[in-house]
Order: sequence, then C-alpha cells, then structure tokens
Amino acid sequence: MPDQDRRPAYDDLPDGRALGLYGPDDELGALNLLTPARVAAAAALVRSGDVFSLNASLYYPSPHPASAVSRRRPPTHVVHRSERARDDLWDGLFTQYSSQWDGFLHVRDVEHGCFYNGSTDESRGIAAWAERGIAGRGVLLDVGRWRAERGDPLDWRSDAEISVEDLRGCAASQGVDLEPGTILLLRTGWETGFTEASYAERAALATTDFSCPGIEPSRAMLTFLWDSGVAAVAADNFTLEPFPLRDPWLHSAMLNRLGIPIGEFWHLDELATACRTAGRWEFLLTSAPLNGPGSAGSPANVLAIL
Repeated sequence: MPDQDRRPAYDDLPDGRALGLYGPDDELGALNLLTPARVAAAAALVRSGDVFSLNASLYYPSPHPASAVSRRRPPTHVVHRSERARDDLWDGLFTQYSSQWDGFLHVRDVEHGCFYNGSTDESRGIAAWAERGIAGRGVLLDVGRWRAERGDPLDWRSDAEISVEDLRGCAASQGVDLEPGTILLLRTGWETGFTEASYAERAALATTDFSCPGIEPSRAMLTFLWDSGVAAVAADNFTLEPFPLRDPWLHSAMLNRLGIPIGEFWHLDELATACRTAGRWEFLLTSAPLNGPGSAGSPANVLAIL
C-alpha cells in the first residue's frame, strides 16, 4: 500500500481515478489509510471516555425526505414470541434508510460503467469493510454553526452548497487539521432542522421538489478531500452533496473513482455539543458495517469516543 506521502496528488490521478493504487483487487479504497499506527494514535485521543452513538433510530427520518422519488421505506418490526423467548424480525430493512454507509456497489461510474477500482464483480461489496472493521481518528466540522455565527446560515431546506473555503474556515476556527487517515464528519444542521420541524412540515418534504444542502460538487472539493487524505466522509444530511443532485456527481467521483466511503443521516447534534463544550473536535471513531456479501450499503453502527 502506498504511503499517504507518496500517493499522487488529485491533479496527477489519470482521469481523476485511483485505479489500481492499492492493488488490482483492492476493495477498501481510502480505508487503507487507517493503518495500525494511525488507529493507535486515534485511540490516544480518548480522554474523558464519553461515548456517543452516531446512529439514529431505524425509523429515522420519518417521513423519509424525497420518498416520492425513493423506494426506501422504514422497516417493520415483528416479534416472534414463545413462552420463554423473543426473536426479532426487521422486515423490509433498507440498509441505507437511517444512519448509513454508502458502499462501493452503491453507484456505478457514470462514464466507465464499473464500480470502484474498475470492478464489475458484485459478490463482496461492503463485506470487505466489515471483515476489516473501521476505526480511526474522527474529526467533526460543525459547518452549520460556523456559517450561522458568520451571519450566513445554511437553510436546511435549500440546496445551498458548502464550499472548500467553508470547510477550511470552519476547521481553522475549531483549531483542527485534516490529517491523512481522518474520518471527516460534517454537521450541516439538517438533522436539527428536520427534528425540530412539525410532522406536517416534514411530510411536505416527501415530494419531488425536496432539497437539502451539502458539500459543493466540484473538482475543487474532490481535490481538497483527496489531497487532505480523508479516509471517509459522513454528514447529517440526505446525500452529503446538495440535493437535487448535479454535475459533477460526487457520489460517483468519491465512491467509484477515489474509493472514499460516504456516510449519510449520521446523528451528530449531541456529539457537536460535547465537542464544543470540551473545546476539541477530534476523537476515536469506530464502525462495524454489516457483513453482508454483495451489499451496497450498511447501517453505520458507529461510535465516537471523546
């Protein structure tokens, strides 16, 4: 595996693709940056021992935004009861309904028609991540609060873009750097807006006109993420990038071409409050995706430990 210091810059990647960078059969992508040394360093970030689950309820969000154009629905919980025991059945569980990972089988490369690393094999999928496990240094950028404090708040119902300059400015204000192998978490404030809205207001989002803010879909953003050496990027919103989607499609560029995992609908509000109180924005982050061969996604099953 190439060391981060010897990885080519984004501008030097042929056609913006990290094809074969970690070997012809690689299924981990940027998760390769989570080396044992970096995991050990991340473990040393634990000070208070406070644990934060970043997983929303399996029924979240309810109703699902853009359900008019999405097949995803909440699961049905069936309990099989006997005199001495209970067994659960979560029927109709969409692995990408609540707090989730988008895996490398989630979307195809829009130009080349393949999945990550040029693969057309759909046999393993996110199981490769599950077999390895995910652990490393997490960094939370509270972009929503930072923008609001600057007098330029993000409207959680709009398709406003979060720029590279926003990410740099927020990181500088929090006194935190993006080191190679960082799992980057972005709080846009979408979760706050959605949970504080009335049911009628949330239901009004279940239309073809649904919008949400996210990181700008641009070459500059891809350059920033790749050259910063992030191992994965997750946010509290619907699609990480703005919705409705536009060109360039970040999902394809990040998942297919660069091998950077994407997390969506992560529960970040409580963690943001704790980080702000503690005055530090880095922590140990762990995640155990479902070991489902051929799966395109998984519940996040993620913890942040301060």
